[in-house]
Amino acid sequence: MNSDASFCLWNSSCHEALADAQNTGANVHLECCLIWCGETACISVEGLVREVNGREAQLVVRSMTMQAQNPKTVVNQGKFYFSVKRHIAQDMAARLGVYGSAQILETAVGPNGEMLYLSLRFSRHVTVRQLRSSKRIPWRAEYSRMSSVLLAPERPDTTNDLRIMLGEYSRVPPPATRIMDVSEGGACVCMPEELAIPSFTSDATYLFFLQPSVVPVTAPPYVFLAKRAGFGKAPDAQGIPVRLRFQEELDWSARRARLRWLNVKGGSPRLRQCLTKYADASKDQQESA
Repeated sequence: MNSDASFCLWNSSCHEALADAQNTGANVHLECCLIWCGETACISVEGLVREVNGREAQLVVRSMTMQAQNPKTVVNQGKFYFSVKRHIAQDMAARLGVYGSAQILETAVGPNGEMLYLSLRFSRHVTVRQLRSSKRIPWRAEYSRMSSVLLAPERPDTTNDLRIMLGEYSRVPPPATRIMDVSEGGACVCMPEELAIPSFTSDATYLFFLQPSVVPVTAPPYVFLAKRAGFGKAPDAQGIPVRLRFQEELDWSARRARLRWLNVKGGSPRLRQCLTKYADASKDQQESA
């Protein structure tokens, strides 16, 4: 997983992470180097954590695959990864990826030469990142009736604020933006450099609005305040692909002068329902932004 595909939540204690893996039956993936059949070998192991004692635990082997030799590896050292679900707010759960390093203390081999388990000492601290868990729709021009992105130096709190912002935006030629993909939690938009990397701030807020073609023309558009979460891979030289993570969504049901913004850091339910209508893109689904 690329760094722009996730964001760091906290550095968890190793014992807490291992206890989560054991209690949830998480599948642990370990890439390591060890002495196997008298020779140095690089292997990939998948297994379950058992007998957690502080930073030490057993990894009961479910499968093992030999890998190509890597001269940079160190014998009896490896890196591990697993994912668990955890409540990050009162009404919000997230899928978390846990990463770290481990030292191999012992290996146990069965009567037929198969590896049964490894005794490991895990790194003191692990990195925990929230993983994308929803569908991402590769976007096409015909999927939108209207869409664009603009910088929002100040959060629009009233309908008049929003009207002024869009009015100023409409008086100048709009920047050439192209949606590459959309999920309930964000979007990747190809945009010019001055919009992708504004000079005045490194933590810019964007106003992203979208009116999909599958919804009735009378339906209000989707309007989000978003933060830049990273950059994607440029398919061509026309602009910079920016990954936007939705922070708040405009609530059109609140018919009042002061705007009501909904917290959608866990994903927009309204947009999620809309994106299910794009079934023709299901084969190309990836993790969401």
